[in-house]
Parts: sequence; C-alpha cells; structure tokens
Amino acid sequence: MKNTLNLKTIKDSFIKLSNKSENERNIFLTNLADELSNNKDKILSANRKDLQNAKKNKLSVAFVQRLKLGKFDLKKIIERVKQVKALDSGIGKIIEKKLSDTGLEIHKVRVSIGTILIIYESRPEVTIDVACLCIKSGNAAILKGGSEALETNLVLYECIKKSLIKSSFPNEAIYFIQSKNKNTVRKLLKRNDIIDLIIARGGYEMVKSIQNNSSIPVLAHSSGGARIYIDKSADLSMVEKILINAKITKPSACNSLDTVVIHKDLKDKLLAKIIKSFKKNKVEIINGKWNQEFLGMKVSIKIVDSLNEAIDFVNTYSKKHSEGIIAQDKKVINKFCQSIDSATIFVNSSTRLHDGYIFGLGAEMGIATGKLHARGPVGLKELSIYKWIVYGKGHIRK
Repeated sequence: MKNTLNLKTIKDSFIKLSNKSENERNIFLTNLADELSNNKDKILSANRKDLQNAKKNKLSVAFVQRLKLGKFDLKKIIERVKQVKALDSGIGKIIEKKLSDTGLEIHKVRVSIGTILIIYESRPEVTIDVACLCIKSGNAAILKGGSEALETNLVLYECIKKSLIKSSFPNEAIYFIQSKNKNTVRKLLKRNDIIDLIIARGGYEMVKSIQNNSSIPVLAHSSGGARIYIDKSADLSMVEKILINAKITKPSACNSLDTVVIHKDLKDKLLAKIIKSFKKNKVEIINGKWNQEFLGMKVSIKIVDSLNEAIDFVNTYSKKHSEGIIAQDKKVINKFCQSIDSATIFVNSSTRLHDGYIFGLGAEMGIATGKLHARGPVGLKELSIYKWIVYGKGHIRK
C-alpha cells in the first residue's frame, strides 16, 4: 500500500468529514468493529512478532507489558469502538443561544477541532482508540506510533483503511506514518498551518521534547504515578484492597500507585499490615524516592503528622495526573480535593480507575495534565471546540 504523507489531502479530508452526519460516522465504527473481529488472528500474530522483537532488543518489562495485546485486550478494544458509537458526539449542537437587543441571533456551536497529530509509544490499542474517537468527533488524524509496535499497528491500520473505504469516507481521514525517520515528526511539529492539535503519549523524554519543539498546542502528560493519603479517619477495612489494586493490577500504568502517605496516628495499627501485604504481593518497598515514577512493582511509604503536611507532600511530588485519599471525615476530604492540584483525585477508590473507558467516555486519547482546553481523560467532548454563528437581517455596526 502506498503511504505518502500529503498534508493538503489530509486537510481536505477534514473538510469532507465536517459534512458527514453522526449516522454516517457511526457506520464507520460499525465497519471498524467488524474488521477487527474478522482479523483477530492476524492482529494477534503481528503482536507476537512485536513482542519477540521487543524481548530481542531487551526493552523494559514495563514497556513490553504496554506493548502486549492478548485476546481479552482485543475484545476490550472492540467493545470500546461499540461504546463510542453509542455516544453522542455533540458535534453541530448549539451550546448557547442568545438574541441581542437589535435582533441578532447568536449561536455558540460545538464543532470538531480539525487535524490532530497523535504521537505515541508502545500501546497499539491507541491506534484504534484514536481512529474511532477522531472519526466520531469529525476530526482528521495523523498517527505516529512507536517502531516497537509497528507490525501490530500496520495490521490495525489496514482495518481502519478498509473501514474508511467501506464507509465512503476519505482515505486520508486517518493517516498512519510508517517511516522511522525522526525528521518527519520534527517537521510536523512546526506545521501549525495544517495541524491544529498534537496529542502525545509516551515516556517523559519523548513528551517533553514534543512540548519544547512544537509550535502547535500539545495535550499530554509527561509523567504519572499516584500518591494515596490515608487519613486518621479512614475506614481501615478498605485500605488494603485499594492500595493493592492501585499497585499490582498494572504496575506499568501511569495511574499506578507510587507512594502511600499515612497519618502518624495510624502508624502503629496500619504500617506493618501494609508492608506485609505489599511483600506478599511481591512489591518492593523503596525508601525516600518520592519523585520517581516507578512503573513497576515498587512503592514508597511516607508518614505525615497532619492533613496539611500530607497536602504539602502530595503537591510537592505530584505529576498532576492521579492522586487519592482514603478518609471518612468529609471536611478532610473536601480540603484535600480543593487543595490538591491534579487532573483527577480519587476518594476512597483506586487510582487505577483513571481511564476514559471507566469514566464513560467510550475510549480516550490519553490523559492530559495541563490546564488549557482539556484535563484528565481526553474523550469525544475534549476533541471538539466551538465557533460562533451569527444570524442577522441586514444588520450593520453603528
């Protein structure tokens, strides 16, 4: 298949997408779900090749874990496509309507952002999440996945291309960059005449490099890892369950637990039990590395004298991604939630719940930790913006 990047064609694809109805966009999602189901064996076979190459290249355990795609993972991907189909994108809907004193009818209308460049490492499921969310929200997308997942991504991209054709959509509405030449991406970071938004998903160095070199707005989180504060008012019966889930269900995830923060009044009755539970689950206790994102079976523990000290500690070391509190005192909970600067705060629940699918967004493009346009899981609504449409009857400004 010829794979030549033509930004003008991709921009034109966005204009054509803008004139597609929600029902037409849903047809693409139906076709995509079918293509993925029909090509399960081919997708899983390609992923096995990527895993073999990753192990041969001695990539980290966390990296390999994010790369792996099993039967259950593929089933979840297909379910997410169907869930996105069931959602209302809101594109074309009037958000706000005003009538001026002179009779001008002023509409604030939800519209697609335009052309989005998504740069990501490992995680082949991102390829499909991007395709379904961008088409559903009427955006054209340029995808640049990591070379470590190339075999899997190429098969997934074939499914996307076939679905576009079957749905009578522009072929370049979703474009996958196959080239490993880093200059290709560097040049794209400056093309704010064509590309409206960049979404970056990957390691700290990659994301920071994109943020520092882009002339286009970037949605991203450069690092993650969570802290969970256990207040003296906590229901101790839920503590172990939440901490273990937040740490071991997927240690390589950016919403996994890095530091347990314990109020001093609970030290005698809780600390030994927590340490025993972590050791039982093969989690290593690390001393003093509060700033490190472990992405593995490691955790640190901090004892604090008060709620205020806990808040200061969390804000000092937070990556503004996921933070949590276990408490029953509502005043404590409210103060913690109002004081912590993070995209999402989890009260009496695992930070591993930080996910667009869990939040009912169908799927997500990633987690954004900035404060412009979108924060937390980036779903359909976060892939839209608005414009004003003003209706007059020969009105002029006096």
